[in-house]
Amino acid sequence: MIRTPRNCQPPPELVANAKQWTARFKRIADGSKSGDWATRRAKKALAGVLLTLAHGKCVYCETALGVDVDPEIEHYLAKTRFPDLAFEWTNLLPSCRLCNRPKGDEDHHNLLLKPDIEDPEPFFWIHPDTGRLEPHPTLDVAQTRRANETIRLCDLQRAALCSQRTDMLERVGRWLRLASAETAELSLIEEEWDALTNPRTQYKFVLRHVLRLKGLTELVEEDRLRFEEPAT
Repeated sequence: MIRTPRNCQPPPELVANAKQWTARFKRIADGSKSGDWATRRAKKALAGVLLTLAHGKCVYCETALGVDVDPEIEHYLAKTRFPDLAFEWTNLLPSCRLCNRPKGDEDHHNLLLKPDIEDPEPFFWIHPDTGRLEPHPTLDVAQTRRANETIRLCDLQRAALCSQRTDMLERVGRWLRLASAETAELSLIEEEWDALTNPRTQYKFVLRHVLRLKGLTELVEEDRLRFEEPAT
């Protein structure tokens, strides 16, 4: 989970139709109308921009969307509890089904980290053997609670996800060993670094975590800038 700034504008369809779409959802929520929370047209308009926002990944677990994982439009504050925010641009994020569904309709009272306005990276630590995401040991009590609630709400300890983090730990380790080998070809080092820093590469938190442990903060910043650069 990394910072994913909202560096793109809301889709024109949302700007033009937000009030109408919200009114429709409220009728569905109170039972006076049947149907999905949003029309197919509305979902299509929202999904395209949101996927661009996060380079095609879930903002919580960083898994690529639309390949093996179904993409969903996530409401940071649940639309059932806050119906006026059902089509509020700043309340919408791209998520996978596996992160979105555990959260459900729970009112988390803003304990869930919101990656478009805050940096989640200082909140977490990765266990080197299991790939489990843990609260960073330097956090205070309030910060630790937020880290734990984020892990719980999005089920970020699921086995497959921990395994994928472990794979990424090994991949970054291999690249570091390659980069330090005197006989390594420069082209191979650069090729793999370009792949690792591609904004669409999954589990960037793992990459940056390892680089920080090695004191390679300049490389962390290089990856961050590439990821956060506004899409064109």
